[in-house]
Amino acid sequence: MAGSRFCMHCGFAITVAETEDKTVTESLEATVPEPSGDLYEKTVIISPGAYPLKPETARKIQKPLFFAWLVSLEGPDKGKDYRILKESTSIGKQESSDIVLKAEFISRSHALLLYENHQFTLSDLHSTNHTYVNGEKISKKTLKDNDIIKFGDAVYKFKCL
Repeated sequence: MAGSRFCMHCGFAITVAETEDKTVTESLEATVPEPSGDLYEKTVIISPGAYPLKPETARKIQKPLFFAWLVSLEGPDKGKDYRILKESTSIGKQESSDIVLKAEFISRSHALLLYENHQFTLSDLHSTNHTYVNGEKISKKTLKDNDIIKFGDAVYKFKCL
């Protein structure tokens, strides 16, 4: 319809009468939809308890990608760090070790680093030149952050989160 105007909020057509340079709009009553009994009868209130819960399934506990590492302080790997990625980490000169140390005086199977009961334990595997933690010869020792570990002539700092 030419000259039609619409409410910008609801789209209702507004009729306009022009008289002597003045625009007059019809007075409109507000239109509010009346509630319908059907509307309320068909309304369903949804609450968190309205949906059936999925049966509990065994959840895998996700472990961090790494939670400790050894930082080489002395020896041929000086400056290199080895991330501890498993709960049981073998350390030695043989290629099948998890951490292969090429330094002198390292046994093929020198030591074993275990993570159990929320702590790290280092065990010497009867190596020829022993394992030392903070200058003390060990057979088995619970480690803490910043401990200094010596395998043969290689020295490492143990770091953990």
